[in-house]
Amino acid sequence: MGDAVERPMTQDRGDLINYYSRITDYNSYHARCLRVKSDCTVNLGLEILDEPKENAIRDRLAVVNDMGQSFQEVISRVSLDFETTGNGYLEIVRDRAGRIQELYHAPAILMKRRKRGEKFPFIYKGLAEAVDFYAYRPGEKPGDPEHGEILHFCNYTDKSRYYGLPDWRGAVPDIEVDYYAVLYNQKFFINSGVPDLAIVVEGGEFDEETEKKVVNFFQSNFKGLNNAHRTLYLPVNDQDIKVRFEKLALDIKDRDGSFDKLRARCRDNIVSAHGVPPRLVGIVVSGQLGGGGEIHGQLKVFQEVTINPRQTLFESKLRPVLKEMGIEADFKFQELDTKIQEKDSEYYPALVGAGILDANEAREDLGYGARQEEPESGTPPEEALVDTLEKIYKEL
Repeated sequence: MGDAVERPMTQDRGDLINYYSRITDYNSYHARCLRVKSDCTVNLGLEILDEPKENAIRDRLAVVNDMGQSFQEVISRVSLDFETTGNGYLEIVRDRAGRIQELYHAPAILMKRRKRGEKFPFIYKGLAEAVDFYAYRPGEKPGDPEHGEILHFCNYTDKSRYYGLPDWRGAVPDIEVDYYAVLYNQKFFINSGVPDLAIVVEGGEFDEETEKKVVNFFQSNFKGLNNAHRTLYLPVNDQDIKVRFEKLALDIKDRDGSFDKLRARCRDNIVSAHGVPPRLVGIVVSGQLGGGGEIHGQLKVFQEVTINPRQTLFESKLRPVLKEMGIEADFKFQELDTKIQEKDSEYYPALVGAGILDANEAREDLGYGARQEEPESGTPPEEALVDTLEKIYKEL
């Protein structure tokens, strides 16, 4: 593999494609964002635009390789690699007649490229010997069917002419900070990394036996969950020697508060870098009502700004492949359904105003309980209804 083009690298992180793949395990929000974008791009289903051929096409795509994988399984793995590393590789295998017969996912961390003009532009390095691949070019059939072809999905970066990099890479420092903050807290808990107390001896020093007991206690009987709140007994025979304990560790409330703020800031930066609506990764901001126009707007922007360009890329590159598999009908990946039910604060007043529910029925449906209030003397019934609706709105 010495003739392969080196992948983007940095001095502190090494091979970036390997590194970006590895830090998927560093942060759960990062991993979930990758999965959400991949699933929304290719995993919501395939819409066949030629209805009479739909069943036959779905049957053909149900199994696309000798591993029994479906087209959906293969392309979802390619898409997840694309989100994780900026590169997705689809392996294309032809039969002896030159027809495309099978499709496989080629893991991005195992793929490298050669310079332009080479007979085999792609190299796959797995557990066995390196395997050479042609580049897939629509309408062209390589002369040697023993070598498969690779269709490369590449997210452009000015860092390399041959490899892509992911859009979210600006969040790498936040992913790392969050990971090491959690690791620090874990080690602190397990090892009591900052001692809680200092033993100060005044007017003398411990004899050798007492000192050994102190050291042994802190090394063997002080660290870890099972040793929490242990008591250290120090027999000191010299009445001129005074022993006192000084608190060293930070107040746990201050430390935990600072830790939570740091993690929340990292989390928000990571999700923002991905462009994923927070609710899709399980983040609900306190005080906000569920559903409604806000989330509808977020989903709509997410679909149009983030997902649509990805779907267009995958559709345009896959059309020639499916055509050579005998699938003549056009297709598209399903879009995210952005229609969300209205907020309760808009939904129930509308029902009351339309006469579908009365005010007390709305209150009971929301769990507030019925409230019987007589309108003030001289207040028209219509105004009393408006007052009631305003009260419900404020309580919501």
